[in-house]
Amino acid sequence: MAQALAGNSGQETMLRFCRNALLWFLPILYLLISDSFYLRTYDSAQVKITLVQMGGLALLTLWLCLLCMEGWRTFRREDLLFLAPFLAFLVNTVISFAYAPHKGPSVDDFIRYIFYMSVAMMIIREFDEKNIRWLTRVLVWTTGICAVYGFMQWLDTRFFPKEGGGVDPFVWRGAFGTRIFSTFGNPNFFADFLVLIFPILASQYLKTRSVSLIPLMLVVIFDLYFSGTKGAWLGFAAALSMFILIYTYFFLREQFQRIKFWILGTSVLIPVASLCLVLWYLHSTDSIRMTSIRFRVQTWLATWEMIETHPWIGTGVGSFKVIYPAFRRPTIFIIEGKHNTETDHAEDEYLEEWFDRGILGFGIFLWLILSTCFIGFRSLDQLTLATKGSRPPPRAYDLLGYLVAFLGMMAHNFFDVSLRFVSSGVYFGLLPGVIINLSRGQGLSFPSDPTAPSKNLSTVSEASSSFVFSWIKILLIPFLKSGACGGLLTLIYFLCKEFYQLQGSLSQAGPGGETLQWWISWSIFLAVVLGLGYVFVYLTCWSPSPWVPCFVLLMLYPMYLFWGYFKADVHHNIAIYFSRKGNWDEALKNYLKVNQYNPYFMMAYYFKGNVFNDRFVMEKQYRPEWGDKKGAPRDDFERALNAYEEVRSLAPNYVQMHHQVGVMYMKRADFAMQHGDSAGAQSYLNQAMERFRLYRLIDPIFGLNYYRLAQIHLMRQEFDQAIELYQAHIKALKNHVWPYNRDQDLAESYAQMGNAYVMKSDWANAGKSYQEAFQIIPNFPSAQKGFEIMRQRAASPPPLLKK
Repeated sequence: MAQALAGNSGQETMLRFCRNALLWFLPILYLLISDSFYLRTYDSAQVKITLVQMGGLALLTLWLCLLCMEGWRTFRREDLLFLAPFLAFLVNTVISFAYAPHKGPSVDDFIRYIFYMSVAMMIIREFDEKNIRWLTRVLVWTTGICAVYGFMQWLDTRFFPKEGGGVDPFVWRGAFGTRIFSTFGNPNFFADFLVLIFPILASQYLKTRSVSLIPLMLVVIFDLYFSGTKGAWLGFAAALSMFILIYTYFFLREQFQRIKFWILGTSVLIPVASLCLVLWYLHSTDSIRMTSIRFRVQTWLATWEMIETHPWIGTGVGSFKVIYPAFRRPTIFIIEGKHNTETDHAEDEYLEEWFDRGILGFGIFLWLILSTCFIGFRSLDQLTLATKGSRPPPRAYDLLGYLVAFLGMMAHNFFDVSLRFVSSGVYFGLLPGVIINLSRGQGLSFPSDPTAPSKNLSTVSEASSSFVFSWIKILLIPFLKSGACGGLLTLIYFLCKEFYQLQGSLSQAGPGGETLQWWISWSIFLAVVLGLGYVFVYLTCWSPSPWVPCFVLLMLYPMYLFWGYFKADVHHNIAIYFSRKGNWDEALKNYLKVNQYNPYFMMAYYFKGNVFNDRFVMEKQYRPEWGDKKGAPRDDFERALNAYEEVRSLAPNYVQMHHQVGVMYMKRADFAMQHGDSAGAQSYLNQAMERFRLYRLIDPIFGLNYYRLAQIHLMRQEFDQAIELYQAHIKALKNHVWPYNRDQDLAESYAQMGNAYVMKSDWANAGKSYQEAFQIIPNFPSAQKGFEIMRQRAASPPPLLKK
């Protein structure tokens, strides 16, 4: 009996330790995700993604250990009332990922949604009032850090020169012009965070009357305006309007009845005023083109066409960026002024959810939102109903803030897809979880009736004290614990060693911001890695449950895999640096490391193919450092083709991949012609034409694609086909160009068409084509040159054209 009691005491100690670690780390993880950035990676927000992946895995492992140590005290049947939408969304995510056509690019979204739903269920089950206060306090600290840094960026862009130093010490200063982006690396994500955090700050002020929150709220509003994010302004107006309406209706019931028309009028006036502000801003900065609105409308129209392909079950979570290039409207290329960009998301979270999951999954998404709001409002009504003449309980103010924050975030996502990016998307899991927890009054792991007798943990010991279980414990658990501890220590060693290699020594860091970031990075890295390492080693060594070392062992491989994704992003940044320097060997060495650490990094394959395509050395060599395998020598044509095929396997229409392959086949045809292989050259030209035609379907206004197709026809003296291509390009531009200026492209196509007519000896049409070019751009160089050639070749040249 004494041994059983001692065992129960040890079990309870481990439970408390594990739960406290989880409850302490989750808010800190959110602070790190929101406020961290790392400028040695290609994507400055990659560290946020890594924190979600590695930190989320650590959280999930802690939670699984906790659930297993509790034994019978896991989820109860009545818990499903609160957890059903989150579990359904989680299951739908897994199923949707299973039928996604290209799983590699979908991995990121899949991991994020697993994290979001896991966090929501952790908060619903494990947090109590004290933990919610700790979480809220950390969110206020998080806001303070990013809001103050955003204000520093405003000072830096207004009062300091672009060149040289300023109050922002980091190399990304001024990355978005005068728009501020704080620690989020993007003004839109920063603004989305400010939209959702403001109601929480306002409710905390109403709850505590803390004067220190007032300047923080003012800085938040200031930063929001100077982020220049129009959709966030509308989202903030919606959140503020809802906050006023909900606060007065629930917290000032008697006064509301007397002034309800004023309140309702104000609630309508604020969004209308915000809309007017947005329209004025657009008129003053982009009065004719309305770029932001036009871009979204064109993207939404394409997304709707994508939805129609699989309306019921969707295409698969995270599939948008892979499928979208085949549906992208030509106007998007005109708006962006580029053809080598990619649009990863639909600019409307609701449309993208429908595309990903179909009507069934989209219904679950709406169920999660609506059920959270219903439970929150019902609880808020109960908390404030019987408070006549007295203040509602503190929990009511907390619920008000988190509920309006959730509503504001979801309102903003009608014009945005911040849920798809971890910096602000992580709150899609946190906010509903807190709302359900506050509505219930405590976590699901806490008994609804604290006076009810609790079961003795000895039942767990008795259930597992059979002869078989005893021998399993004796023989297996020591090996599991030794393996888990050894694996943890090995992982910590490699993480520290490799982070040092990525960081370099302090002497290698530049002055100012680089040195500051070096110290901050090491401090946070060691605190998180060593802190979590201690927690897991302690649990592994002292927990009586055999499941704890099992979960720790299962955690090790994916943890190191996610660390590899971070290393891949660093090496991708290094590879781009060497590519720009023309140092192909170093660039290729780093691109190979990128795909070694992250086989789904499409851009690295694409850039690697471009390196081989640009260099195009046709001497066959065996160079393992360039990706050659099994002793087989290759030339750059074969290496580039292999890299592009890797891209195609992950994303069939990635950026300008088809056009680049077409260019490569033209180079290969030229090489064949130089070596007397005319038949082979024609075969390569045919393959080039096939790829150019494929790319034309994706981007029907890219001039070089038309010109290179026409060049092949001209080489074969197929003049009419070449002229038809120039005419098609001119027609495509005229159909989509307004109100953007693409005069350069139009003039070039007319000049090229004139050259084709000259080769055909059709002097009249050649002259007309050059005349069209001169009308668009007087003395256009290409047309001027072609016109002079025509005059020299024509036996009876036409009269001098007016230029």
